[in-house]
Amino acid sequence: MEQKVLNGEVAGSTGEIKLIKKGGGEAIIHLAISRVAANGKPAAIQSIAHDMTDEKRMQENLHFFLRQVTRAQEEERKRIAQELHDDTVQALAILARRIDTLTVKGEKLRKPDLIMLLEELRQETNHIMQGVQRLSQDLRPATLDRLGILAAVEWLASRTAEYSGIEVNVNFVGEERRLPDEVELVLFRITQEALRNVWRHAEATLANVVVEFGDMKTSITVTDNGKGFDAPNSAADLPRYGKLGLAGMEDRAQLLGGTIQIISRPNHGTTVRAELPV
Repeated sequence: MEQKVLNGEVAGSTGEIKLIKKGGGEAIIHLAISRVAANGKPAAIQSIAHDMTDEKRMQENLHFFLRQVTRAQEEERKRIAQELHDDTVQALAILARRIDTLTVKGEKLRKPDLIMLLEELRQETNHIMQGVQRLSQDLRPATLDRLGILAAVEWLASRTAEYSGIEVNVNFVGEERRLPDEVELVLFRITQEALRNVWRHAEATLANVVVEFGDMKTSITVTDNGKGFDAPNSAADLPRYGKLGLAGMEDRAQLLGGTIQIISRPNHGTTVRAELPV
């Protein structure tokens, strides 16, 4: 091909080639070949090579991650629908039948029996309300909108400790303040995912969350005393290592110009630090 370019048979050539690195890894190179002229005549060949290994890997990971995100979204929709059907809808159906019974037999019931039945209906109604509120809070906690990121993280830590049995401590540094809505939401989702990982995967007994309010940035650091793991060298490799939750954190942070730092070693716990400009 170089000779054809030099002879003027083709204007130039571009393409990709794969190379095997000295250590055994694979590199993807984008190669562009063009003719260099001198005094109007072909004089030399110019070859420009660009290492696209990381870009290609990121593209592949992105496609993989998007498929996983779509699947996760559908699983979440399925979970919510199932929970509504199994808990809320059935509880409402039972409540409706009991109200029908009260309508039909209410006049025949003695006052103590009527009061007892009404109290049972009130308790069932409160139970249904609590279930709907819990589901709503899981989707988007009202505390985040009303009180800000610190209060929302404290609420999240309390809930995580309640259902997981893990001790979760929350501290903050700097002067607490409200942040832009999108920043608070991203920081909350990252913390939520980090604590979920601690609960599901880390086998930890303790997690510490530190919210740091700086002048130009806000950060959240989640540290656990769990089993840890071998963290990839690059965040772009997280999906291929099965760390979809961590990859999701990275994507959320990057959307707002932020960064994610993940430090972990086997038997030495894990630290996840998210830092966003404000």
